[in-house]
Amino acid sequence: MVNTRTDTELVAVVQNALQTLLPQICAEIREEFRTSSGPS
Repeated sequence: MVNTRTDTELVAVVQNALQTLLPQICAEIREEFRTSSGPS
């Protein structure tokens, strides 16, 4: 298979990855803040 990936394809892949990963990262960060800044 010849790798002839265009810039638009790359951008689509990156955007797809961001859309799937960012919500998870944000959720994890929110959990961290909730556990660290919450009343202990």
